[in-house]
Amino acid sequence: MRFVKENENTNRYVDNIFSVVNAAKADPKAINATAGCLYDEEGKLLTFQCVYDTEKTITPIQRASYAASPAGNPDYVELVSDFVLDGRVKNHHGAIATAGGTGAIYTAIKTCLSDGDTILYPQIAWGNYKVIADENNLHPLTYDIYDLNDILNKIDSVEGKVFLIVNSPCENPLGCALSFEEWKVLVDKLNSLKKEAILLCDIAYIDYAHNDPKKFFELFNDLSDDVLVLIAASCSKAFSYYGQRLGALIAVNNDPEFLDHYINLCSRLARATWSNLNNAGMRNIAMVLKDHREEYMNELNDAKEMLKKRTDLFLAQAGECGLELYRFNDGFFVTVKMNDNESRDAFHKRLIDHHIYTIKVNKGIRLGLCSVPLKTVDGLAAKIKELM
Repeated sequence: MRFVKENENTNRYVDNIFSVVNAAKADPKAINATAGCLYDEEGKLLTFQCVYDTEKTITPIQRASYAASPAGNPDYVELVSDFVLDGRVKNHHGAIATAGGTGAIYTAIKTCLSDGDTILYPQIAWGNYKVIADENNLHPLTYDIYDLNDILNKIDSVEGKVFLIVNSPCENPLGCALSFEEWKVLVDKLNSLKKEAILLCDIAYIDYAHNDPKKFFELFNDLSDDVLVLIAASCSKAFSYYGQRLGALIAVNNDPEFLDHYINLCSRLARATWSNLNNAGMRNIAMVLKDHREEYMNELNDAKEMLKKRTDLFLAQAGECGLELYRFNDGFFVTVKMNDNESRDAFHKRLIDHHIYTIKVNKGIRLGLCSVPLKTVDGLAAKIKELM
């Protein structure tokens, strides 16, 4: 195509998620299980009162002002890093503010991989991994997140630098999680490679997981000098702050001089990409974490329990009616297992014809129970099974 760079992907881009979301919003009879946002029991986007009460104290001048630097406001970066790491990581680390969790993942990929490099991510995964990989001319290699041996074998098959994305816990779209023992095997494998290995942990939904979900961070205190751990965090999910587009990329490595160099690279990329982030949003999150953390944690725990009631009910009723799901631990989503994508497409259309709106994923139908009130969840599995 004229005027654009060579090898640019010129296929027309259609975001399948937003198109189905908009169709659901236009249907007054819709059961809308498309959203990746948490809704309350009244069917409205859930907001944490302490977050938005604190936001009201930010002055117009502060809202209008630029942030301190492309890397973000220092207090925001420090407080979010401390909140994410939860005292688990004693190894050297550094961080940069990003435009949401997506910005963190993009920054990690853009700074670490060159054209033609291999990127490893799950076979059933958030679709944006592939979009970002394609935009950076990377070779995608997928693995089965339920099969640790498959992950290890795929790591061994990569020539040169290893770049592995793991979305756990609360994986989008499956809701699965690696156990601490599986994480240990994985980190030990990367430590043993004797070559550069980057582990990108996408933890966008970790704050909605149960059973000490951050324990595996302790493994990052014993890394080979050849291993770089990057943690992509999302304030969108953690603070129900989706439209403000804030997150963080946290880097962990044995060498503090390298980390200083790496964060500088990320800062340069940030300047060249979004230039400057949402100053008011960063101020707000910093104030919440510094002055209102107990209030925030209480609201977060209430939201987590609300979500768990929905997923527990759906899983129980799915078991009763024989609706086959992928194994689920925690999170916003559960996914109905499909044999192939052709039958998935037909079934997805049938659901829409009956006012049930979902998202198609590889060999599955994703249900965002995060957006479905408990009263609507009740009986939903049986309705889906009947249509299948």
